[in-house]
Amino acid sequence: MTKRKHVPPTTKCLMMAPPSHSYSLLFFVLSSLVVSHNAAEAPPNIVVFMADDQDVFLGGLTPMTQTTKLLMNEGAEFENFFVTTPVCCPSRTATLSGLYAHNLDDQKEGWCGNFASRENNTFALWLQEYGYQTGLFGKYYNSYGSFCNKNIHVPKGWTRWFTMCNDNKFFNNSFNDDGTMVIHGDQPEDYMTSVIGNKSVEWLDKVARMKGVEGSSVPFFAYIAPHAPHVPATPAPWYEHTLPETKAPRTPNWGYHGADHHWVIRQQPEFTDNLIKFSDDLFMRRWRSLLSVDDLVAAVVDVVDKAGQLNNTYFLYTSDHGYNLGQFRLPSGKFQVYDHDIRVPFLIRGPGIKPGSKMTQVASNVDISPTILDLAGVKPRYELDGKSMKPLLSDSDTSVQWRDMMLIEYWGLGYVRRGPCRNGTSPCPNDDALEDAPSNTYSAIRVINSTTNVLYADFRPRQELAAMSSANFSEFYNLLNDPYEMHNLANDHDADVDHYRQLLYQVALCKGTQCP
Repeated sequence: MTKRKHVPPTTKCLMMAPPSHSYSLLFFVLSSLVVSHNAAEAPPNIVVFMADDQDVFLGGLTPMTQTTKLLMNEGAEFENFFVTTPVCCPSRTATLSGLYAHNLDDQKEGWCGNFASRENNTFALWLQEYGYQTGLFGKYYNSYGSFCNKNIHVPKGWTRWFTMCNDNKFFNNSFNDDGTMVIHGDQPEDYMTSVIGNKSVEWLDKVARMKGVEGSSVPFFAYIAPHAPHVPATPAPWYEHTLPETKAPRTPNWGYHGADHHWVIRQQPEFTDNLIKFSDDLFMRRWRSLLSVDDLVAAVVDVVDKAGQLNNTYFLYTSDHGYNLGQFRLPSGKFQVYDHDIRVPFLIRGPGIKPGSKMTQVASNVDISPTILDLAGVKPRYELDGKSMKPLLSDSDTSVQWRDMMLIEYWGLGYVRRGPCRNGTSPCPNDDALEDAPSNTYSAIRVINSTTNVLYADFRPRQELAAMSSANFSEFYNLLNDPYEMHNLANDHDADVDHYRQLLYQVALCKGTQCP
């Protein structure tokens, strides 16, 4: 493939090269600063990459060859990692708070819960008070009006703050840059992933070289959250035609009529040609947009390496939830209880982690906050619902007791439709698909161990609390025999449905140590 010409080097733009994935960073190198830090030996540095809508079920990591090499091959992959709520804001607030969405009052407060009232008391503040330089770059959570424009502010705990103030576009974006609104245009150097990448690398190049008064390194924490591959999944101009045209994976449940599934799934009409094309086109855009995220990861690892901090830095890579592209005739979206929406990639590289490790334990995004704090040696200020994964990372300790299930919960956002008409790409009256509804409200458990792999879910009215008495529809899948969740066994008297129903309501409204 012909190499795209670079933007003139007067711009600061994370430039992407051809499919070999070599890259070039154009940014101003900042000099090291001297700061005070009391610790004789600095704690480890931590970098979190949070993708947006990236699946693992449909091969979401496939185009990310650098990330696979740098983080998976040189670190560990958690093969059973889930999100507790498969939609952007509740998932992100659970990650940032270490609390399940039901403990953030999502049912009462809306899909972001009451996180805005808690944002000044997160792990970022606790790390900062412990001596960490802390930086956030990219997507924070979805209530943009809470921290942009007239309400612009920087939450407590962040040394460097550069967060997006727009959704669903990759050019012509505005950002909250340390409390000042800045606008980017529609030129190649304004591509959102590049802007976020360059801001991240510029800051990391500075803080990774900082020294305390005793000559020790000053620890840093970076939370880097690009918008890709979220719709419209616009690729960078230099990647628009990279990768051969490929259709979305035709998994066994692609285009399948889930006649025994919940109403939203059961009512899906047969796929139209327009919806199939829309879904396939989006699949390719998603993969191409991820090439820039792949370059961002490589650039961050490179700048940390050049600063001499690679061996004392943990890198975590994950996504806020998965995605569907044709499964059960859903052309594009999330929201569902099934593995394509709740199972996400989780990679971690760092000190003491054996390269190429595969972890089979069940974990989720609610565990990220306690893991970050545990790695840093910082105690949380309130009781968290998640559990630190740090004990699982040691190659020498095989005695760690760990859970075999996770709680999944969701509140239907409303009547959400997806398709080419809804995205304004073609005239096609009535050619869209209903992806969500208020009745798509559920609590569920995913149980995985050496003999079991099941999903049990109870659906209920949107306004009702999770309780056995409010359930109006159930789904139960044995993924050992039915890995694509096509055959609902909730009414099968030979299935152990009652056991899992009882198990669900032991944890459906859990708090702290009561949680699985």
